[in-house]
Amino acid sequence: MIQKIGVGLVNQNPMVTKERNVANNTQQYSSTPAFARNYTATSLVNAYQAFHGIQTAKTVSFGKSLAAAFKDLNQPMTTCSDPKKGKAGESVGSRANVSSLVNEYYDELPNNNDAIKTDIEISSTPKEIVDARTQIKRTPNGIMYEMAVRKPRPVDTPADRSKPLDQLIRITQDPKAEEKAYVLNTKGKLMAVVEDGQNVLLTNAGTFSKHIDDTARLNVRADKASNRDFVPFTTEIQKVRERVHMPSIGQGTEIVIGMEDGRFVPEIIDSIRTFENKINKGEIILDQFVANPDAKNTQLAMLAGGFGSRAEYTNASSDGIFHGKANGAQSTKGVFRTATGLTPMETTFISLHNAGLLDCSKGVFGIGKNVKFYLNQSGVNKGNGGFTVDLYNKMEREGRNSLTLFPNDSMSRMTEASRKMADIMNTGDAAIVMIAKEVSSEDAKGNFGIMKLGKDNEILEFAEKPKTIPAGYEKNGNCLTNTFQFSVSKEAFKALATLEPFFPAGKGKEPRDWSKTFVPILMSLTQKDNLNEMRADIAKVVDADPKQIPMSAIREAHEAVANQKIIAVPTDEPWADCGTLNALYHTTMQIASNAFPLEDFERAHVLNSINTQTGLVASTPEQKSQIESKYYIDGEVMAVPKAKRVSPSIVGQYINKGLISINK
Repeated sequence: MIQKIGVGLVNQNPMVTKERNVANNTQQYSSTPAFARNYTATSLVNAYQAFHGIQTAKTVSFGKSLAAAFKDLNQPMTTCSDPKKGKAGESVGSRANVSSLVNEYYDELPNNNDAIKTDIEISSTPKEIVDARTQIKRTPNGIMYEMAVRKPRPVDTPADRSKPLDQLIRITQDPKAEEKAYVLNTKGKLMAVVEDGQNVLLTNAGTFSKHIDDTARLNVRADKASNRDFVPFTTEIQKVRERVHMPSIGQGTEIVIGMEDGRFVPEIIDSIRTFENKINKGEIILDQFVANPDAKNTQLAMLAGGFGSRAEYTNASSDGIFHGKANGAQSTKGVFRTATGLTPMETTFISLHNAGLLDCSKGVFGIGKNVKFYLNQSGVNKGNGGFTVDLYNKMEREGRNSLTLFPNDSMSRMTEASRKMADIMNTGDAAIVMIAKEVSSEDAKGNFGIMKLGKDNEILEFAEKPKTIPAGYEKNGNCLTNTFQFSVSKEAFKALATLEPFFPAGKGKEPRDWSKTFVPILMSLTQKDNLNEMRADIAKVVDADPKQIPMSAIREAHEAVANQKIIAVPTDEPWADCGTLNALYHTTMQIASNAFPLEDFERAHVLNSINTQTGLVASTPEQKSQIESKYYIDGEVMAVPKAKRVSPSIVGQYINKGLISINK
């Protein structure tokens, strides 16, 4: 039933209320992106008007605006638009160009409170859907763009507008503003992104505004339901320990940087070259390097060129970096400089130096010395597990007993744990040795792989990013998580190589993932004695018919690792997964408060690059000054430099020198 109330029209359906206020020219329509794509603008308008009994809007160009809203708000952001690449067209989120919308609707919404509203689906899984209410509205200060996200609902439950909001992003901008503003949606999580030509500001739990003058206005507000209010604090810069370059004692091993073709290759090479120059110029001075006796027995590797959607906060700013361009310049979380003055990748280099594994001494560390690259041009990405197996086979060298893997997006000083990991692997008793860190159960849910340990820290069970914590994994409200710092024996690689030919072609996003595929396979091979049970376990993991995997292959793989175990090295040394904006932000604040100790020069750089009163975290002291001269900051706001383009010719130079191995 539709009942007229004054000049407005209200749908009396008790579940959903939709209205149009003629005085304010508010237009609203609810639909899914798929529905919107299947109808023309005219059809959408007719359907809307027929449902509400509304006459043609007089002030607003309704058809154009509604069609444009659906088009702008539901564009997928893909990691790669080149169909020849591995995960072509994978949708990892979407980006609303707020500045473009402001210009488009500025004249179409002439009166204050004129608005266009729409409900959209911004994320979904087989079980849950995340809905958002979006509106574009005229205000006295310009056009306001707002997206309010509801909490997830089951797929078989209709949207409920009475549900509390999970997040809200509100940006008000005048068309004359020089900034480009965006709202970034990554898997249902929102972030406000503003680019001013030199810098990129990001927040999902803070506010900032442009100093108001006669030419530009910009106000950004980001709230989330679980927001922890930023509490200003004071800190003191402690005296930095004086150091001098010391000659290294012995030699460590080398590290191979694994990269995928078209993914950040020039930027990573440029970043490492910058780090090398800082060491040789004396800007970075470390303790004397003393090689771990087991260093030569392992090959270090870092996976630094994947498609990870968690990197979006560093690469979703300008059109030059924006995913969706076949071979456009891109950036990644591993190569931008944090408030420590280093990239997350370089913090790992220093940890490996302190552990006696990778020599970062002056004149020793460098590309072509103890740093090499592996570039995968095969066009097939089999997840981090398949990528690592390819890397291991291509970079194999004499005397290597294991491969030790590290991520490029964590900040840690797990020196003792790294040493112990190398020592255990050198005994020959382990197929995998994994560094484990205790985290709260709440933080672990959906974010980290967690483990259950038995005698001598053997990993008995492993759960990859569970939504709820399984029985037996939790202790005193905490779980042990995989830090993705682990060693794999050559026998384990042999076992996987034996089974691989019988696995079906890869399905899904990460068909050869360490946590989801290879670790469960090796756990079955090392923990069980019955070959039939092993075959059933392995077939289930790779989604295969057990009969397709010969018993002879199961037996050979089992014999390769029969005397080895999968072992954890629990540690309380500092570590933070910085693959998300929140993790990196809060780790930076911990460093400033001395709760997360790194090197003296890193902490000093942090204290000069953040404002502990307003909440601003910048990459350098100079950038901090630039931002504070232009914006008012309040809350969790991070500033990163706009990613630069680096010439692809750098790759060719290193290929010609034989420093990059290529898998075609």
